[in-house]
Amino acid sequence: MAYECKVFDNKGKLKKVLRGKETLSIEAKSFLEQKSTKKAVSYIKKFKEPPKEILNETKFYNKICIVCSREYHPRHPQTKYCSHECQKELYLKNKKLEKADRTKN
Repeated sequence: MAYECKVFDNKGKLKKVLRGKETLSIEAKSFLEQKSTKKAVSYIKKFKEPPKEILNETKFYNKICIVCSREYHPRHPQTKYCSHECQKELYLKNKKLEKADRTKN
């Protein structure tokens, strides 16, 4: 099994957690032979583990923040700031400049 399987009794309490490489006792094997449990186990066995190549692949490369000039790993391709603090800092700076321009005119 690629994933763990949680087995509950009819009252909703957890009875057993089955993991991938775990050896089963005789009682557990007889429990797994029940009709409803067989369906659940067969459904779980259909799942495949994701390929490891995709997990290691990077979507975006590191960028440099336009405010603090630090290198960071973006979550989206359009990201310009390394953090919310840098974004807020630039926003407030621009707002002050706009206010100063309005007072001059």
